[in-house]
Amino acid sequence: MKKFILLSTITLLAIGVTFGQSSTSNGLKYIPSIGVHGGVLSYMGDVKGAQGTSIYSYAKPAYGFYLEKKIGSIFGVSVNGTFGKISKSQLDDDVFLNFETSIMNFDANLLLDFDNGKVINEGSLFSPFLSFGVGYLAFDPKGDLSSNGVAYNHWNDGTIRDVAQYVAGSDTSSIVLSRDYEYESSLKDSTVNYSKTTFTIPIRFGLKFELSDHIDARISAAYIITMTDYLDNVAGGGNDNMLYTSFGLQYNFAASVDENDKYKDFDFSDLDNDDSDGDGVLDHKDLCQSTPEGVKVDNKGCALDGDNDGVPDYRDKDLNTPEGVIVAIDGTTITDEMMAEKELMRDSVITEYRTFKAEDLSEKDIEDIQKQYEEANGSTSGNNTGISPKFKALDINKDNYISAKEVTGAIDGFFEGNNNLSAKDLNTLIDFYFDQ
Repeated sequence: MKKFILLSTITLLAIGVTFGQSSTSNGLKYIPSIGVHGGVLSYMGDVKGAQGTSIYSYAKPAYGFYLEKKIGSIFGVSVNGTFGKISKSQLDDDVFLNFETSIMNFDANLLLDFDNGKVINEGSLFSPFLSFGVGYLAFDPKGDLSSNGVAYNHWNDGTIRDVAQYVAGSDTSSIVLSRDYEYESSLKDSTVNYSKTTFTIPIRFGLKFELSDHIDARISAAYIITMTDYLDNVAGGGNDNMLYTSFGLQYNFAASVDENDKYKDFDFSDLDNDDSDGDGVLDHKDLCQSTPEGVKVDNKGCALDGDNDGVPDYRDKDLNTPEGVIVAIDGTTITDEMMAEKELMRDSVITEYRTFKAEDLSEKDIEDIQKQYEEANGSTSGNNTGISPKFKALDINKDNYISAKEVTGAIDGFFEGNNNLSAKDLNTLIDFYFDQ
């Protein structure tokens, strides 16, 4: 019993250490799963039972718990505790044997899961598992040998009586007894003082069914090999063994399919060293991605802007713009006179554009009129090649013709800083439009 108490203490400490290390150093997904199970224990040994009975005819209820922890996609470890009884009776012409033994078994096991992506898909709703290990068993055999203090005596006719069969006069004076099936008599070998604790080798096979992300159901059978021949208090024929058939429920503290596992082979630390635009500033610190190659940047990855006018130096045609002035897209100063001229030009173009579309003509009508005008002057918009190279980019539909809509777009782009046209260029563009 001292050995059993010592082993139980060590087992509980090991469980505590496993929980502690897993939950604090590695996070929730490394905490072991916990489960409970219930089933029947069957005995296999020297007591044979009645004719026609099977291994389950004398099965007794049992229950237990287990902890399980994966240590890879295939392997895991588990700790099991099983509590219950085994029992059997043999009554024939020559033998009258019976016993009942309490069972308390703890074992540690190496676990093999087959839903590892190699044998069975990891997302499968069911998967087989196999485990084997070593355990420690405590037992205490007792017998049903008497009733109300009267010892049982087995007679050849199959009856149980209060006196032995070969006692003189017993055939007339004996009383037939009925067994009470109370195992109150401690059993021991008359010649061997055997230990009531031993080591075991459990071999388990079962199926696991996923009920939800956190709960699995399990059915399993455990063949428990013992290192003793005295579970039944009868020596002979080799060591006694047990079979435990059970159903259990398992709770997984982490989901059975952990989303993080999708990226288990990806080294996220490499992201800390990425510099996509090659400007010398790592991506996770770079506030200005896609800086052109060779451009000098500050410690935030943004191109240098020495005069702080909002135009980076590599595009700035005036690197010494005074503070607070308005600049164009190329970094040159826009004066008040230039702004006034642009407004005047804008109003002029809009006026001309509206005049051109007078009398509620549709755009198609206007295009037809323009085509007739071009034909009368010996040219068509489709063959007009007189567009200045500076204005080629304004010909959006590539028909070699600058339309009123394209002129308006150029003016809007001028005010929004989206093109490099000057006020003089806009005047030339307007003249070209009406001269086409």
